Amino acid sequence: MSINMGQLAHRLTVAADNVDKVSDKKLDTLAQVAVGYMKDEIQGMHAVDTGTMLNSTQAEKVSSTEYLVGPTVVYAPYVALGTSRMEARPFHIAAARRLEKDIKSDFISAKDLGL
Repeated sequence: MSINMGQLAHRLTVAADNVDKVSDKKLDTLAQVAVGYMKDEIQGMHAVDTGTMLNSTQAEKVSSTEYLVGPTVVYAPYVALGTSRMEARPFHIAAARRLEKDIKSDFISAKDLGL
């Protein structure tokens, strides 16, 4: 069976559309996993008083390939980085390290993310 150039171009376009959908879905999933890890680390570092920071933790899509993940309360940087009166609780670093391990493991391959 042979196909002409128009048919080939159509098939490649359909295939490319499917790859984009798979990549978008995996990236969305990865962002939600990052939110979960961030919340786990906030709790693990005993940075929960009222639960406001924990409940404000979310993933915001800023472009087709980029998410901002973390708490949205104004005092989150003070908790993460510390102050003169409070030791740092770098939940963001611990969550990023866990996520990096997942990217390198079977959860999602770096190749799937185009890395």
